[in-house]
Amino acid sequence: MSDQIDEYKQFILSADARALMKQLKLDVKTPLVSAQNLLNVLIMMQSPTPALKQKIESGELEAAAMLEEIGGLINQAMDLIDFYRTTLDEG
Repeated sequence: MSDQIDEYKQFILSADARALMKQLKLDVKTPLVSAQNLLNVLIMMQSPTPALKQKIESGELEAAAMLEEIGGLINQAMDLIDFYRTTLDEG
């Protein structure tokens, strides 16, 4: 795992600005889009359709678990931003 982190740091330090921004966008955007999708489901759960209501009642959709997942995804994005900043500051 340490080799992968070192390789990733090396990429961050050696990539041109365009490649670095493209990778940062991918690394941060993916978890944030997932969090946004979960938020949209939570909003829909406030006035659920019959099909959605059935999923809520069956336990397939759990608001608390979704909120926990959203928090994790946001933390993941923030950790990646911090990783980039730290790597660039050290480089």
